[in-house]
Amino acid sequence: MANVVPYAFKQGILKGQHDLSVNDGYYLALFTNATPYGASDTSYTSATANQVGTSGTAYTTNGKTCGQGVVAQTGDYTTVDFTTDPTWTSSTITARSGVLYKYVAPGGTTANQYLVAILDFGADITSTSGDFKVTFPSPTAGSPSGSGALLSITGNP
Repeated sequence: MANVVPYAFKQGILKGQHDLSVNDGYYLALFTNATPYGASDTSYTSATANQVGTSGTAYTTNGKTCGQGVVAQTGDYTTVDFTTDPTWTSSTITARSGVLYKYVAPGGTTANQYLVAILDFGADITSTSGDFKVTFPSPTAGSPSGSGALLSITGNP
């Protein structure tokens, strides 16, 4: 499976459900399988099967913050990068994929925890009593510049 940006995220941008640069918090949850969600799924829930276990792993249910989004323009690409590459320190974790989603604090409506991207790591990635870090690509990654960013939109030829 390749990385997937759900249809609902693309629609959500136009509906005003996401403020990637100022108000909303975005988190990355880790999973032990490659396909915890698909393109037609809409919202994240901690009840989804195969989330990385919390016992003895330094992992907490729902993952970690990615910090604030940074929206920029690189050539014909409008890109988003996050200020924090989520890191689980001193951890023993095996993960196959990550799910980026809009985080709603406890007490919020989980139906509003909108999916943003499903990241396929391509294979199991393991840390053993060390740091498990997910490094997002630079907003200028790819050729042409910006085309390899974590999230990018282009409409110009």
